Amino acid sequence: MSGMKVSQAVKAARGHWAQILPALGVNILKNRHQPCPVCGGKDRFRFDDQEGRGTWFCNQCGAGDGLALVTRALNVGYQ
Repeated sequence: MSGMKVSQAVKAARGHWAQILPALGVNILKNRHQPCPVCGGKDRFRFDDQEGRGTWFCNQCGAGDGLALVTRALNVGYQ
């Protein structure tokens, strides 16, 4: 039995990152400067969720989508 592919999971999560991230313990405030869940910087992180992809930006860590935030903030990988 094969599991869900990463691309399928990302597609299913589209538009739901604002609920998924807190459920996984990654606290976010949409469109507000806040502490970075990756590096811990006090006010350098913003979650803007462009096109429902869970997009974010940190002045220290860079930027990514919801999956990148989960993998970096929780230090987990996927295959």
